Amino acid sequence: MDLSKEGTPEHTIFAEKVDQIRTACSSNGSKEMVLHIGELDQNQVNTISSIVETQMVNIGVSKGVIKRIFNIAIETLQNICFHAERDNNGNQMTYFIIGRNDQEFTIYSGNLLPNENADILVTRLERLKSLDEANLKKEYLEVLSNGELSQKGGAGLGFITIAMKSNNNIDFQFQKLNNKLSLFSMKAIVTQDK
Repeated sequence: MDLSKEGTPEHTIFAEKVDQIRTACSSNGSKEMVLHIGELDQNQVNTISSIVETQMVNIGVSKGVIKRIFNIAIETLQNICFHAERDNNGNQMTYFIIGRNDQEFTIYSGNLLPNENADILVTRLERLKSLDEANLKKEYLEVLSNGELSQKGGAGLGFITIAMKSNNNIDFQFQKLNNKLSLFSMKAIVTQDK
């Protein structure tokens, strides 16, 4: 997706968000490690997750941190792949970026979703953010055994997994793009072992 040539207000907001993240990933000693913008399908999920794992191994990240980042990457990419909406022109506007500094890895992701889903997700994610580790595990087991599937097949385990693997160091934002769609952005931080 060429962010500079799309021209609609929705693409402008999307491009500004991606530029903001890329700037954050290249300032104050941070580095951008993984970048994907645009269409996302299962083959790309497999490729990107393999790149994430290889990059982590190559820079000597501990196995425990690699596992946490890999799990967050898989859940995030799967959420995007299964739940991202397309804009009015049929484009799948998504991003997945991993930045790194000496203390932590930051996983950024974003995709379009219907405005009516935003309130539901805000309530769910705020609730998850309020839970401690023990209650996150309890929530995970409860959803695993009693979870109702959404129309697209998800039971919400992905967000719980992301919260657990990041020690609940997640943040999110919804930006209304038009009367139908919002840009859902999420950030998860994984601290490196010392």
